Amino acid sequence: MPEDQICYDFGDVLTGNRKLKALLLAGTAAFLGGSALAADLPARMPVKAPAVAAAPYSWTGCYIGGHAGAGWGRTAISDPNATGSPFGPITRTPDATIGMHDTGAVVGGQVGCDYQFASNWVVGLAGDFSWAKIDGQANDPFFGGKDGVNPLTLESHTNFLASATGRVGYAWDHYLLYAKGGAAWSHNKYAVNNFDCSFAFQPCFASASETRMGWIAGGGLEWAFVRNWSVLVEYDHYGFGTKGVTFVDAVHGGSLLFNEKLDFDVVKVGLNYRFNGPFH
Repeated sequence: MPEDQICYDFGDVLTGNRKLKALLLAGTAAFLGGSALAADLPARMPVKAPAVAAAPYSWTGCYIGGHAGAGWGRTAISDPNATGSPFGPITRTPDATIGMHDTGAVVGGQVGCDYQFASNWVVGLAGDFSWAKIDGQANDPFFGGKDGVNPLTLESHTNFLASATGRVGYAWDHYLLYAKGGAAWSHNKYAVNNFDCSFAFQPCFASASETRMGWIAGGGLEWAFVRNWSVLVEYDHYGFGTKGVTFVDAVHGGSLLFNEKLDFDVVKVGLNYRFNGPFH
């Protein structure tokens, strides 16, 4: 091979090596520069998904439930007649009044619907019915004559209480504080025992039965402990005013008129199932 050719080829190799070195040096510088720049940048923070706010609790909807509790009250009985009695020669004490303290239990159910507005206010309508066993008994002061053996007694028995009410309350989340009021009904039975029917030569027993309308006012606290269930504690006062009640002796046919005034207080706990889901 000619000497000049060899020199030429060797020069090309050297030139190519210089170019390769230059390229490698440039790439290394770029890599090192990028690494240094990346090292100077702040570390990337992990990205979290945005928190989902809990749905606000709503008392809007209808419900059905049951309750149980205790009741107590006073039955005030007075005699509107000054003298006279159809039950033989018995002296009636004019204007005498006796109060019987009635106590017992109630159990029943309720239905209703509520509507929540202006964020925290709740209005609703409800009806309830309670089977009751609220009884009282006292000695009767209205007669001077007895049967000579047994004490003369008055008895009062309340068999049921019912109401139709509106309510208004203030809610904060799962709790509702409310007041209620409306119309009320009660069914009552009375008895007068062991007074002297001289014409019959035996004690007489007179009784009466009535359903009376009055009013109710009360309030309570309700707590929705899971999605569709709530519990409540409630106090109610029932007022039935004064009404004349006729006692009849079914055996001998006589009758007596007394004025009866009724008032009851009831404390109860209840459990409601709320339809439609109480969440918006």
